[in-house]
Amino acid sequence: MAIFLMGFRSRQRHSLARTKCEPRRRKRDYGASRSPPVVSSLATARPPSFATPATPNLPPRVKGKKMEASPPRRKLRPPPPPGAVDSLPPEILQQVLSFLPLRDAVRTSAVSRAWRRLWESAPGLALEWRPGTDAAVADGVLARYSGPVRSFEFVLHQGSFWRADGWVPLLAAKGVQILKLHFGGHWHEGSSNCLGASIFSCRELTSLDLADDCVIPAAPPGLAGFPKLTKLRLSSIEFPDSGVRGLEALIAESPLLEELLLDRLYFTDDEHSYGFEEWVIRAPNLRSLRISTSFDYMWQIIDSELPSVEDVEILTGGDTDNRDFMKLFTGLARARKLHLEIPYRDVNALEGLSCTFENLKDLSLRTKFCSLPTMLCKICILKNAPNLEALKFLIMWPYPEEVEVGVDLLNAQWIEGTSTPGTSCCCTSQLSKV
Repeated sequence: MAIFLMGFRSRQRHSLARTKCEPRRRKRDYGASRSPPVVSSLATARPPSFATPATPNLPPRVKGKKMEASPPRRKLRPPPPPGAVDSLPPEILQQVLSFLPLRDAVRTSAVSRAWRRLWESAPGLALEWRPGTDAAVADGVLARYSGPVRSFEFVLHQGSFWRADGWVPLLAAKGVQILKLHFGGHWHEGSSNCLGASIFSCRELTSLDLADDCVIPAAPPGLAGFPKLTKLRLSSIEFPDSGVRGLEALIAESPLLEELLLDRLYFTDDEHSYGFEEWVIRAPNLRSLRISTSFDYMWQIIDSELPSVEDVEILTGGDTDNRDFMKLFTGLARARKLHLEIPYRDVNALEGLSCTFENLKDLSLRTKFCSLPTMLCKICILKNAPNLEALKFLIMWPYPEEVEVGVDLLNAQWIEGTSTPGTSCCCTSQLSKV
């Protein structure tokens, strides 16, 4: 009996061990109304296949890499409401930007994505910077701006003069109309900048303003002037060999010129001798003329060459010993406003003046009252200006000097009706002394 029980327990342990090692099989549920399939023969019997859930066709998974997530969908922006600025065509928006200052036009790039690069092609944008701006800023703007340039204005300082050599050809290609370049250097210290001949390729220029330590080269053949230029301002500009002839051609080959300023020009070919030949300012449409110089480089004014001149200012610093003032005043007979400097002479430089200043309304004279010839010179001018309305004297030598002048002599020089009713007269001194 004991032997039987031991054998039974041994078989029970073996059965339990085998049960634990074998994997558990899923029981197939055939439902309450269905019976398991009947296998006809052992030869055709197959183990039941387990059903797997249907899965979509997925791309094969690369070992060691996670499946990339699909990019996030962008939210569609609603269209701009009717009448909004963004709804306008790009060409109209660019036209609006062309009326803004450069700083404000560039700032519009932060308005929206559509405005980010809009200023770069706005037509006729004014590229103007305040004095002290880094020249590299202008380099960056010129590199990005692709539209036509209406105006370009910059003040260059020592160490950056060379940048103008690269700017001028770019501006000529962009059809610049107004060009203002000032060079903040010092005279005769080797700091002058010589502009290249490309300045004459700016054929669309209507205004040219050059000042301070700048050398204008000789013009290429056939390109002496500017066909559309109406305003020319040259201040402290140096001209190379035969400079006066180059300046004469520059003015004459700009037929639409209306305003001309020649201030303290410097000519290297006659630096020491001042042996200039006479040359004529020819500008049929010129209305405003300003000449200021410390020496006389023999420019001439002829009435027939300046038929439209109205406003004239000539300050020669008194260095006009060889100047024919009778010829000068005759050439200014059409002017409406005169601001002149009458130099000291031992004789009356305008004695026998025959031309009449019919159009002259405003006269300002810088002169001295220390000699009889200068007094007589002024009387000659006043006698020939019957329609004068405003008269101003600026005394250049305020210290008293004894001059014996007879009243009868002055009365003989005066004629009745010289001082017209309504004429105002002002007398001032340069040193606040009379």
